[in-house]
Amino acid sequence: MPRWFKLGFFILGGACAEMPSMPSHDVHGSAATCAPCHPLQFQEWQGSIMHYAAVSPVFNAFELTMRELSNGTIAADGAQPNFCSRCHTPIGEYQGELPFEQDGVARAPALAGLSNVAAEGITCDFCHTVTGPDLTGSLEGDGIANLALKFAPGATKRGPLDDPQVSTYHVAASTDYLRTSAFCGACHDVRLFHLDQRTEAPARLENLFTEWKSSRYAFNNNVLRRPIECQDCHMSRFPVGSPGDFPRATIAVGGAPDRPHALHAFTAVSVPLVDDPRFPRNDDPSLDDFGFPRGQAQRREQMLRAACTLSLSGTPTEVPADQGVLGIRLMVTNVGAGHRVPSGFSEERQVWIHLVVRDQAGLVYESGGLVDRPHPETGEVLADGRVDDEDLQDKLRDVDPATLTSVDQDGPDRSLRPTQELGLINFQNAFLARNAAGEWVEVINPLLAETIDDRRSLPPQVGVPLRYDVPLSRRLVGPVQVTATLRFRSFPPYLLRALARRHPELLSEQHVDRNLVVDMAEARATIVTR
Repeated sequence: MPRWFKLGFFILGGACAEMPSMPSHDVHGSAATCAPCHPLQFQEWQGSIMHYAAVSPVFNAFELTMRELSNGTIAADGAQPNFCSRCHTPIGEYQGELPFEQDGVARAPALAGLSNVAAEGITCDFCHTVTGPDLTGSLEGDGIANLALKFAPGATKRGPLDDPQVSTYHVAASTDYLRTSAFCGACHDVRLFHLDQRTEAPARLENLFTEWKSSRYAFNNNVLRRPIECQDCHMSRFPVGSPGDFPRATIAVGGAPDRPHALHAFTAVSVPLVDDPRFPRNDDPSLDDFGFPRGQAQRREQMLRAACTLSLSGTPTEVPADQGVLGIRLMVTNVGAGHRVPSGFSEERQVWIHLVVRDQAGLVYESGGLVDRPHPETGEVLADGRVDDEDLQDKLRDVDPATLTSVDQDGPDRSLRPTQELGLINFQNAFLARNAAGEWVEVINPLLAETIDDRRSLPPQVGVPLRYDVPLSRRLVGPVQVTATLRFRSFPPYLLRALARRHPELLSEQHVDRNLVVDMAEARATIVTR
């Protein structure tokens, strides 16, 4: 990364004299202690998903369920009873506020045992006391995954500045490590303690950093002619500006010079599913001084809409009205993400195609649509008029909340590929396990997965051709209108409702309703009939 990239959170001597006392050398301090001198960074972070990480109701319900189903330890060898919590609340891990019971009766969610500081998730005082990668603490000796970080809480705050200035509140130190994607990769790969039975490589729950490392973004053959680090997209003005476009700002109260400012909103694809004053500006279309929406929902939509393009190139412009099959051709390309789409915990991220074909007589074909239904199991007794909270119709899942397993039946939108080009196109990755016949089948519970299939998602900078060969049962009437939409959703509703049934004290139908669909790209075409 270029030397001019600086977070710039250090201040000139004598500034911020009213700061509270410095935390002791063996504990982390609250982000609120940073706010008087660094209000801009604090305000951005406050609404971020980093702040939300430890208290997310989805995380707490899922993490508690995993501990319950694994008899108190997620790792098979019992080495990491707090496997998920250590990245969601690293301060809680460091300060010994975990673990929980390991007697097979895990009664409390992660949030229940946390101090106020640990409940702040990934905070200023955690990231800026990191000293480097923990090579010996990582499964593959590379300092990647599962909180493979060394950190030293206390008086010294570290950042990627070449020339940190003197502060009366804390010692300032410089580290190049905070400029690198490897810093992010210490949590944004998640590696398990057994081999993937399909690939014989270490099993993964998240492969985000590794996806970036194998892409052109990690090298020089991209638009910037240098590695495009995670921070270049997720802490810059991108996609309002180009990757690495950091606005200039006065970094700290008290006279620190204008420097490139890294946005601590950490824009990505998740937003809080709670209405809580601790996470302000979740929905705010107004623009900040840098031309960026203040609301996390608006920032997410911009990021998602910059990720992929969709076209109907190859779809015919004219067809006989009485032909038996209507061929629809699409091309989807991941043009804006330095990793696959979806990524992160990609088995729980949904990205799919909604295709609608109509002529003058009505609907000809639809795939990827959502249908409003009641959900009395979580309190929605009557259909509520929403469809964002409805499952895709390729599979009809009956999920058992006691085991997080499901009995699946083919739905009306099931994919018939590869034998026939029809049905749902869903880029969501999958947990797979072998059934009694030795076939790979999808499972919801990651503890049962023998392999993580991440080949369904869209690789960076590669066009993926798609087809629908729509059989026609009648003569086409007039011009045909084709609309294709690439859609995103953070979680499948069947998973949220299973967790809500298991832990209604943590998750509810209200949270499912806030799990909104975002349209990433659209394409339209008119086909003339003759």
